[in-house]
Amino acid sequence: MNRSLANLQHVYARLAPRERLFVAVGAAAFSLVVAFVVIHGVESAKTRLRSGIDAKERQLERVQALRAEYLELKQRGDDLTAKNADRSPNWLYSTLEALLKKNLSRDKIHSMDPSSKPIGDRYVEDSVNVEVLGVTLPQIVALLYEVEQSSDPMHVSRLQMKKRVSGPYQFDVVLSVSSIKAASS
Repeated sequence: MNRSLANLQHVYARLAPRERLFVAVGAAAFSLVVAFVVIHGVESAKTRLRSGIDAKERQLERVQALRAEYLELKQRGDDLTAKNADRSPNWLYSTLEALLKKNLSRDKIHSMDPSSKPIGDRYVEDSVNVEVLGVTLPQIVALLYEVEQSSDPMHVSRLQMKKRVSGPYQFDVVLSVSSIKAASS
């Protein structure tokens, strides 16, 4: 290495002053080009990293927002199941019976069968299967609306409607209304 450097110094010393000026200008231009390429590469890498960091920060904010939403929904679900845990076992039956009597006459209610089944280890689904005969479409829509808008947490989990042959505007309806509560320990 020392020998090649010495050779370069010897060759440079033998050059005329004008040639030395050209070599110095060329070396300076080469150094500037190399410096520009290095600085440009560093700046573009810095820009890519900055945009990557911004994208990851947006993803993190989205994950944090989803986590907060999940925790809120989980808390609301836990509150609802805790609220339902201390209710009597037949609250769904009696609540649904009151809604049916409010919207339909007593003779249209054919049957009401309560049932309960566990969902995993933590929850129990209470449901009431209801069969009503000879109801009109506005009556069943009003009943469904009452169930879904009730302050008690219950929902229609199954609905089956059959048109009656004897009355074109009357239906036989089978529906299941369900509610989920925490399993008693």
